[in-house]
Formats: sequence, C-alpha cells, structure tokens
Amino acid sequence: MGKRKRYTPEEKVSILREVLEDGKSMSSVALEHGVHPNMLLNWRKQLFEGATGTFIVKRPDVSGKAAERRAKELEEELARKDNVIAELAQEVLQLKKKTAGRKWGSER
Repeated sequence: MGKRKRYTPEEKVSILREVLEDGKSMSSVALEHGVHPNMLLNWRKQLFEGATGTFIVKRPDVSGKAAERRAKELEEELARKDNVIAELAQEVLQLKKKTAGRKWGSER
C-alpha cells in the first residue's frame, strides 16, 4: 500500500478555489488532484465553519482601553468600600471606649 498524500492548508485552499471561484465541478477537481469528492466537501465545510473567525474584529486599542477603564472603576469602588470599612471600624472603637468597664444592661 502507498502512503496517503498530505495536503497543506495552502494546497487545500488552492484546490477549493478551483471549485468555488473558477466554477469547476467537485468531481472534476477531485479527479484532477486525486482526491475523493467527499474530502473536498469536508474541506469546504471546514473552510466555512472557520470563516467566522476571519470577520471578528479584534482591536486591542479599544479592548485594552475598556479593560483599563473597568479596572479603574473597580479600584475606585474598592477604595470607597475601604473608606466605609474604616469609618465603621472607627465608630466601633469609639463605642468600645465609651462603654469600657460598663456592664450590659446598666447605664451610668
């Protein structure tokens, strides 16, 4: 038995281009390149399933700025919460000092 031919992605695109752009039939292109027509159908399916990634716009300048803005908002919120906690801790400390030595339920 002979070894199977391995096609690079560039070769697959070139073969599919003959079908999709040049209008040749699947069977004639398959015969010309020694590939089973089902393999061409599989390649075409993979091509179109992966094509959505081509149209996704990745703009690092925009997404980076958005991430920085979100991080800044979270830092500000954390600082506000820290201030509230510090105020509450100060109030608790003052109340403890006022009630030091007193027993619960008795007032002076």
